[in-house]
Amino acid sequence: MKYLIFVCTLFCSVTLWAQPPAGARARGGAATTGALYGKVLDDQKNPLEYAIIKVSISEVKNDTTISKLVSGALSSGNGDFRVENLPVGKELTVSFELIGFESQERKITIVPSGSSVEKDLGNIKLSQGSTMKEIVIEGDKPDFRIEFDKRIYDVSKNPLNEGGTGEDVMRNIPSVQVDIDGNITMRNASPQIFIDGRPTTLTIDQIPADEIQRVEVITNPSAKYDASGGGGGIINIVLKHNRSTGYNGSIRAGIDKRFKPNGGFDINVQEGKLNFFANANLNVRKRLTTGETSRINLQTDPYTLLEQSQNNINNGYFANGRFGVDWFMDNRNTITFSQEFRRGTFNPTDYTETVTDTLGQDDTNPVSFYYRNSETERYFQNWGSSILFKHLYAKEGKELTADINFNTFNSGFEGTYDNIYSTGINTFQKQTGSGGQDLYTAQLDFVDIYNNKIKLEAGVRGSFRQYSSSFENYNLVDDSFVLISNLGVNYKYTDQVYAGYFNLSNNGEKWKNQIGLRVESSDYKGELVDTTITFRNQFPLSFFPSAFITRVINSKQDIQLALNRRVNRPNFRNLVPFTDYSDSLNIERGNPALKPEFTYSGELSYQYVINDKHTFLATIYGRYTTNTTINYIISEYSDVLGKDVVINTYANAKSSNASGLEIVFRNKWTKWMEMTTNFNMYNATIDGSNISANLKNSRSTYWLKSNISFRLPQNFMISVMGDYSSKKALDPGGTSRGGGGGDFGGGRYGGTDNTVQGYVEPIYGFDISVRKSFLKSKSLSVSLMMSDVFRTRVSRTHSESEYFVQDVFRRRDPQMWRLNVSWKFGKLDQSLFKRKNTNQSSEMIDG
Repeated sequence: MKYLIFVCTLFCSVTLWAQPPAGARARGGAATTGALYGKVLDDQKNPLEYAIIKVSISEVKNDTTISKLVSGALSSGNGDFRVENLPVGKELTVSFELIGFESQERKITIVPSGSSVEKDLGNIKLSQGSTMKEIVIEGDKPDFRIEFDKRIYDVSKNPLNEGGTGEDVMRNIPSVQVDIDGNITMRNASPQIFIDGRPTTLTIDQIPADEIQRVEVITNPSAKYDASGGGGGIINIVLKHNRSTGYNGSIRAGIDKRFKPNGGFDINVQEGKLNFFANANLNVRKRLTTGETSRINLQTDPYTLLEQSQNNINNGYFANGRFGVDWFMDNRNTITFSQEFRRGTFNPTDYTETVTDTLGQDDTNPVSFYYRNSETERYFQNWGSSILFKHLYAKEGKELTADINFNTFNSGFEGTYDNIYSTGINTFQKQTGSGGQDLYTAQLDFVDIYNNKIKLEAGVRGSFRQYSSSFENYNLVDDSFVLISNLGVNYKYTDQVYAGYFNLSNNGEKWKNQIGLRVESSDYKGELVDTTITFRNQFPLSFFPSAFITRVINSKQDIQLALNRRVNRPNFRNLVPFTDYSDSLNIERGNPALKPEFTYSGELSYQYVINDKHTFLATIYGRYTTNTTINYIISEYSDVLGKDVVINTYANAKSSNASGLEIVFRNKWTKWMEMTTNFNMYNATIDGSNISANLKNSRSTYWLKSNISFRLPQNFMISVMGDYSSKKALDPGGTSRGGGGGDFGGGRYGGTDNTVQGYVEPIYGFDISVRKSFLKSKSLSVSLMMSDVFRTRVSRTHSESEYFVQDVFRRRDPQMWRLNVSWKFGKLDQSLFKRKNTNQSSEMIDG
């Protein structure tokens, strides 16, 4: 009876004191809480039921220190316990009591965090001789931080991203460059794009910015990560996934300069062993692009001058939904089920005017002119399902995770082209295409720590991809479309990669080392379905070692050397042997015989954390690549056009090497001003003598990017981003937007990336946003952002070859602004679906 009275007294106290104390709010108004869990055992490792866990806090009143109960719990039949909604920023005392056993206490310090922080206390043994142990739970991290092998940027707090896409997010990340077409480069190479640590079938402009929590930039990946991506490293996009007790979420809506809306919501509800989460987004767009091309054709006698102007209007939308459930089987075993759906439809219309004239002639009339009006309908849709299992061992740092993922992606287009020629012959053409892929992945990872210094990571992974596409071209003849058989293509391939890896690291006081090895077996098989032509690249066993050596100079400075080997496999656009005539100045064709690139890279970094307000990071990096994929131009006779044409295609150059210097500053100059600056200087050389004796290219460039945030009175925040890229030689390699949802023919502008000669003029831009927060909790906010404020993001390219001399001008969506409103809501409640006294309440929070 005495034990029962004590238990009842405990829970009455918990009910009165379980609410988070006033003032325990993190930046942004969100109530900050922590959670503890573990298992109570006896000396024989048998679980103990009904052990009492109490969490108390000491306060000083009238010069007297008193202990006040904050929260508590009872252990279950298997010994598990969990205590939630713990205040932060103060020392807590956790006690474990059970009749017949000696009590135990532990001192806990919880560092403030913007969301619930969980800590596994491991197995608590109630026996003679228990000792005190202090535990520090890591809490909120700054918007930018550096970890052992990556840099992490919390993008959810940047108002420049609100209402945008992943393309807008990447534009604000240091070390990452995004051109006006959305192509991503990192240290002047194309990175691999991941979502939640796994490869994706999506492009970055198909991911809503409001769905992204943080971005992890991994410049020199260890053996833990996929070997794909070559020297460009990995960009991992981490989506929002909240597990706070009770319910919380946000609702947002906005409109842009062209009165196109965007909106969405996210919510999660946790009760007991289940956490439900869901989000949805809609983004409607209208993009305007203009372009001008001037080309001197050197294949004619006399030479001819071609001048072309283009105007493109692209209307469309994309929508996505994602939902799932976390099942907390017990404190150490969790299964997560999730499902997502994305769909987009775009309708670009394009008007092209081309005038051709001879050079050095006296006549004033042009040789020819040509007009083309095109209208295209495009769509894509993606289904994704995943199951994740996570097991935490009682030993801190030891865990096992397993996941299975399935993604299916489908896309298609139909375009019509009305061509008007000066000869009086007009044509009307139609082009259709479709593509799809299924991607299956499964992965198992294990982590263990020995003697608090030695860490072992090991795992296996398998992926299987099926890809197919088809294109058909038609001419209008007598009011009906007739198939042009020699312009069609039906292509498919399968890509399999199976891998195993291990990393072994030693976390010493002065030296921190990690060595790893990844072994991959890959097999690519492609075929032209309507022919007997097949292609295959097979690597039964490839080894990808990695090594990291860190020398800790003192608590503020360290030097790290990182080395690895990686592979860059050709993507669909590089491989498909379809000749795209949609832009007569830029006829394109893939090369299904392309081989993967193999890259050996290294970097030497120096980090100086001056204090918690100022950080300096400098990196010297270099890489050597074999079978480098380059853009390559050829001239051949076209049966379709009945003349010699220049075709942009791809080839494997012999090798390439690159080196550079990157510097990152993070400075919090005052309480109200924070700044991140990135400088990159780069040089690369390509040897394509295996293709042509004169095919060599060397290029140098530098670029600068700076992000500045001002926190002003009255809950105002101003964010600005400026970037500048110097003049540089044309990029010999292709770029990729990541994923598998690339363009399918038609409607692309611009000049060729000729690897012989050429350059890109300097480009720079400036973005700004202003956000105002309302309500006492700052849960309501209004933001206004504008990109390319001074209309300076213009692409100007000059290229030369033995076939032509060409200058290209392009601009897309200058001075685009968006107005967005968002509201965050939530309630901390451990018994959300249970009847309770109406006098009890939980404090409202901001998500």
